[in-house]
Amino acid sequence: MPYIHRRLQSAFTLIELLTVIAIIGILAAIIIPTVGSVREKAQQAVDANNLREIAKAAMIYATDNNDRLPDPNIIAPTILTASQKVFLWPGILARSGVITDPSLYFAKNDPLFNGTYPDSIISPDNRSTLDSSFTTDRALSFEFVGGVRMGDPATTPIAFTRGLRSDGTWDPETSVYKDAGGYVVFLGGNIQFFPNTATGKFVSNRSGRKTDNILEAIPYNATNSALSARVWATSGGGTGTPSGTPAVQGP
Repeated sequence: MPYIHRRLQSAFTLIELLTVIAIIGILAAIIIPTVGSVREKAQQAVDANNLREIAKAAMIYATDNNDRLPDPNIIAPTILTASQKVFLWPGILARSGVITDPSLYFAKNDPLFNGTYPDSIISPDNRSTLDSSFTTDRALSFEFVGGVRMGDPATTPIAFTRGLRSDGTWDPETSVYKDAGGYVVFLGGNIQFFPNTATGKFVSNRSGRKTDNILEAIPYNATNSALSARVWATSGGGTGTPSGTPAVQGP
């Protein structure tokens, strides 16, 4: 009888292929969100560091300017002008040479960031104006408090992630991290991330009591409210506006 050599063929069956595909799908469903979350946390850490550097620069500026941090309301138009006053806050720091990198004012995960950083903050052709690439169709990722002095309480907010509303929550549509919360940096130099669920974020400008309204935590002038501090923000701001939202007396 002739010897018949039978070659065994090795191959996946349909059931085995479907099983492998299902396992890969399950692993992807587990791993991909985790990787995305890690990347998001890493970017938030970058944003926090940028906000910290901005606050440090504001305090350095104050040491040479009568202990006043940047204030768009008191800078003379002969010194610096902008299409909207809110841009004067970072512009003041840039013109003084304390912080000139425009990328620090934009968060990569910000839904209102177009992905392209400005060329500069101050116009290279005229140091009395801000560069159009910094001000045209731009939403800064932070809101700023103007009218703060170094002698104010250490609990005074200086700047914070854009989108913080007067009730202490971040706007789910326009804030940098949606409704997850945001960072606040204080005059004492500390920076803290507050989730939307946190309460009593700030200290009242009147009594020292806790409040969630940041307007009740920045300097308020009871004699002349027009001289009170203001919160400045570009489009998408929660509390601040391009023309500045004035402080109110706290509880």
